[in-house]
Amino acid sequence: MGHETKTRPTAEEVLETLLEGNRRWVAGKLIHPNHCEESRQSVMHQQEPIATVLTCADSRVPPVDIFDQGIGDLFVVRVAGNIIGDHTLGSIEYAVAHLHTPLVLVMGHSSCGAITAVAHGANLGGHMATLAPPIQTAIKRIKDNEGDLITNASKEVACQIARHIETSEPIIADYVEGGKVQVIAAYYDLQSGAVTVLPK
Repeated sequence: MGHETKTRPTAEEVLETLLEGNRRWVAGKLIHPNHCEESRQSVMHQQEPIATVLTCADSRVPPVDIFDQGIGDLFVVRVAGNIIGDHTLGSIEYAVAHLHTPLVLVMGHSSCGAITAVAHGANLGGHMATLAPPIQTAIKRIKDNEGDLITNASKEVACQIARHIETSEPIIADYVEGGKVQVIAAYYDLQSGAVTVLPK
């Protein structure tokens, strides 16, 4: 299955493609699209990913597998806690402005080590300390909510980061305002394998 140039899908169509792939992942009925040599060769000189995914660097959260996609389908940016910094934001801007991905998906997950560490007051040394502030902000927002603290904080971090990306000037905010890109938040449950779209 190659990557012929065609009309770019809308954000809604891309999201449905990803959620369909996730349903296959949950059911254990993966089709592994775009994994053949033809697919590899077809993206050798250019790429047209359908979505940008910002998610955690956690080894248990592989977006290409979770959404049953293949080579060239997803532009993936990964960092512990799926938080944002200048380099990650610049990578997302590149995907939006130059690769024209209509969807940016920010995906938190259950049992996130970065969020658990910050929630439990762990002393993060070195550059790990830069992960803490956005997570601390999220924890403050949801600390009185019912339910599991880590789950709630993981969802809030994803929503908070999605809002930050959506309003990031000058590039992404303009694309959002022009209807060229949508930024959504989601949550991945390690046990079930299911991805849930979150209200921002």
